[in-house]
Amino acid sequence: MGRRVWAGVGLIAAATLFGLSGPAPAGAASVHGPTSIVKIVHTPYGPVIANGAGMTLYVFVDDLLTRAPSACVGDCRNDWPPALADRRVRVAAGITGHIGTIDRFGQGHQLTMDGRPLYTFSGDTPGEIRGNGTGNIWWAMTPTGLSATSFRSVTPTYANPGPTTLTVVKTKYGPVVADDRGQVLYDYADDTPTASACNAVWCLVDWPPLQASGIPTAAASITGAITVIVGAGGTRQVTLGGHPLYTFAGDLHPGDTRGQAIGSDWYLVSPAGNTVEGHASG
Repeated sequence: MGRRVWAGVGLIAAATLFGLSGPAPAGAASVHGPTSIVKIVHTPYGPVIANGAGMTLYVFVDDLLTRAPSACVGDCRNDWPPALADRRVRVAAGITGHIGTIDRFGQGHQLTMDGRPLYTFSGDTPGEIRGNGTGNIWWAMTPTGLSATSFRSVTPTYANPGPTTLTVVKTKYGPVVADDRGQVLYDYADDTPTASACNAVWCLVDWPPLQASGIPTAAASITGAITVIVGAGGTRQVTLGGHPLYTFAGDLHPGDTRGQAIGSDWYLVSPAGNTVEGHASG
């Protein structure tokens, strides 16, 4: 499954790969784009493999359940951009897992490790592994070809959840709605006021719905109408201004806004219940 890219011992070896035949995923920044090297990055949790920009490379458990080139298609690839190979890819010394490529639906050549397709995570910056263990279906890859299931978890700094209360936090996009712990909330462009379109397993683990515990309450500055619907995954999901609300798995600290504008689908929400359509600056 895929063609071997030779990994030298004590050197960085080059191998010529086929050229790309399609664009990078919509909304993907340059750090997620085609790479000319697979290298080792040392994180506080242990060494992982990364693309040339230092973005950690992950595998998707669901890929083991399909004969297709990848199980991460549609909006999934906005959250987890496929790691595409540039025309020439070098493999750093010390990487002993088998690096190869597969044809990704005619859209380019996706890197693989020991035959498993590789991805980056939209919630990471270079050198981070925020995506490791997401939903127990996304795992960073180590240089030996083992997934990083033994790494200590990247622990969020949020307090324990309390009653469902909407709050307001200040961000670079202005004041936005958050949960009671300061974790910002998003809406999904594919939703309607009464129904969530986020029902695939990958979506539910990347974008957990804000579930209602009792009757939701809100800070006085929140003026949008609050309702509860049967929403994502059949949960009692809170909506504001007709927008079902979600958190993002890549936001680990109060005030994080890494989910903003991913795939031009996910946006922060104002206290009035309106979509905040600013785009991430980096």
